[in-house]
Amino acid sequence: MIKKQILIFEVNQHNFDVLKSLFLQNGFTCKAVLNIEDFNNVKENINDYNLILVNVSVNYLTPVQIIVASDFDTSIKVPTIFIDSAEEYNQEKLQECFEAGACDYIKKPFEAIEVVKRVSYHCQEFAKFQEYRLRMDKLANLATVDQLSKLTSKMQMQAILKHQIDYYNRYKRDTTIVYFSLVNINKIIGMFGLSKGEKIISLFAKELKGLIRASDVLARWEGSDFIIALTNTNEKSSEVFIKKISQELTRVESLQDFNLEIAFGITSFMENDEMKMVIERAKYALGEAKQQRYGKIFIA
Repeated sequence: MIKKQILIFEVNQHNFDVLKSLFLQNGFTCKAVLNIEDFNNVKENINDYNLILVNVSVNYLTPVQIIVASDFDTSIKVPTIFIDSAEEYNQEKLQECFEAGACDYIKKPFEAIEVVKRVSYHCQEFAKFQEYRLRMDKLANLATVDQLSKLTSKMQMQAILKHQIDYYNRYKRDTTIVYFSLVNINKIIGMFGLSKGEKIISLFAKELKGLIRASDVLARWEGSDFIIALTNTNEKSSEVFIKKISQELTRVESLQDFNLEIAFGITSFMENDEMKMVIERAKYALGEAKQQRYGKIFIA
């Protein structure tokens, strides 16, 4: 259902009451701004409204100031309609309003139905745009966030790794990749079912995310495989860091019943590396780690 909340900038209470009466009959709710104090009280929540109606005669704010306040993010703003009560069009004011970003301009005297129709139209268009933005945000989220683990997605991690490799090739800052896996997840799924296995992966990811540094990037690569990109960290420091994380994970009460086995493959960026080469080294290290009876950490 489309919101019908209008913020009305007027010069006096009488003018506002006339407009309010008209809009209430057509299912709208209205809020008055009659002075700078009223404006200061509503400007932080101006995006709660889906249309702004402004008498061009207000002298406590300019059209630009009103419309700037309606820009509540970089690509969307509350639509603003200006109403002019002068006997003849003030061409200078008309131009000022549209240059500021007005979506419409209404000249008095007007037919009530005309105002209602124009306001309804702009409310509907605004609602459509908001819905479109929401859909686009959801799609972007699907592309960058893995939906099971809520970690960085493989697609997003590939882009991050490419950028980090480019950065390394230029500045030679130590960066280490840890490719690791829940070795016995298939056995667990066989015993408890796929749903339980997915729940364990999700819980494991949540606990792991709380253990890494804010500067590091953690992604679910595929299945029960994960990758951490450790910035400004060499291989030996990474090994120490991973051992600490591994110990912390064994203390997580909700995971203890499953006796998770985790293997870690570690590699660092090298001169003229490419992403495919880095991932292949990390996978090789993981394969070697899986063969180990204890520790299950291998550096390639």
